[in-house]
Amino acid sequence: MKFNQWVGRGVIFIPIVLGVIIVLLAPKLKSPPQKNNDSEFVTKVRFINPLFQEVSPKVLGYGISEPSKNWEMVAEVSGRITWVSEDLKEGNIIVKGTKLLTIDDSEYKLALRQVDAQIHMSKVHADTTRQLLAIEQRSQSLFKKEISRQRKLKEKGLLAASVLEIAERDLIKADVILQGLKNTLSINKAERETLQVQREQAELDLARTQIIAPFDVRIVNIDAFEAQFANKGQLLFSADATDKTEIEARFPIGQLRPLIASKRPNQSEKHPGALGLEAIVRLRTSTHDIEWQAKVDRVGGQIDRQTQTLGVIVVVDDPYGKARPGERPPLIRNTFVEVELRGQPKGKQLIVPIFSIHENKIYLLDKENRLDIRKVKIAFTQDRYAVLVEGITAKDKLIVSDLMPAVQGMLLKPIADKKTRNMLIMEVLGQESPVQKNKEQKDISK
Repeated sequence: MKFNQWVGRGVIFIPIVLGVIIVLLAPKLKSPPQKNNDSEFVTKVRFINPLFQEVSPKVLGYGISEPSKNWEMVAEVSGRITWVSEDLKEGNIIVKGTKLLTIDDSEYKLALRQVDAQIHMSKVHADTTRQLLAIEQRSQSLFKKEISRQRKLKEKGLLAASVLEIAERDLIKADVILQGLKNTLSINKAERETLQVQREQAELDLARTQIIAPFDVRIVNIDAFEAQFANKGQLLFSADATDKTEIEARFPIGQLRPLIASKRPNQSEKHPGALGLEAIVRLRTSTHDIEWQAKVDRVGGQIDRQTQTLGVIVVVDDPYGKARPGERPPLIRNTFVEVELRGQPKGKQLIVPIFSIHENKIYLLDKENRLDIRKVKIAFTQDRYAVLVEGITAKDKLIVSDLMPAVQGMLLKPIADKKTRNMLIMEVLGQESPVQKNKEQKDISK
């Protein structure tokens, strides 16, 4: 029993003894604090050197093409359509002077013959009246001689006064007849002039039965067919002129400022701020782009109240001349196009990507590869780049990565970004990379 009692007590004291030993030895077994050898955190960034080269400010706008002239052929006379040209079909290009349609002219020919007959009768009447006038004038001359003789006889007392009075009354009657013939000739002349006007109207109506293209046109819509009766004022067909096409593209006022400021003044221009800018009209397709040289013709009369944009009308000459089936379509009505306006070159400028500017500040690498946040002054911006006049040099390393957060002096690991720099060069030169082109086409399709 005593042995079992000692065993029970040992079971109780053993943990207590072990605990005391651990407490006494813990300070000696504790390892000293280790030195922290972790280095400063480094952020990888992409950088480029700013471009320093000549730049021409430009701005992009969009608009719908329309012909400079539109011919809406309205029937100017009534009648049955007797003939329609085989070329009068939608989409066909018609050369100036081509006869396209004929309206029955029999009624108008008859009206012209009627007027000619009346003019002929008027001429005969005038000839007859002139002959009678000549006879009356000779008769009046004899009357005057006879009265002169009778007055001498009366003065000598050889002729009664009553006889002289009768002769004088006959002379007055002759004067009345003579004046009547002269009045008849005057009225006849006026009537003939009226008939001549009627004849010219009849000739004009007759000519209007023949529909001839007044200039080179492209047929757009047709509402007239052979054997159809055309009423005066009825629209027969419509066509667009092919010599020029106009596009009114809209631009924010602020974007036009760099272009206007870069343009050399010309005292002969009424609006030197806008006219004369270089213009390019561009049609973007899924496979390639088609461009037309254009010129600024005029500026819109008012600013859009909602968008605060100004319309600029550009003109493309001969939009059908260089068309090639399957490769280069003509610039026809209702084509959605891009309009690029360019100003005069501004000389060498410091150019950076637009996305590298953060609230008028840029991120640079200093000599120790640390972040240097610097304030800049912007001369003007374009779609993808900005021109700076203060705060940067051509030798600086511009960070083009997004830094979140951006802390002044933070340590960076720079990596040269040749792709971004090449894209910037292409943009400034007016070219486009495939990436940019695909992005723009997606934006337009949206």
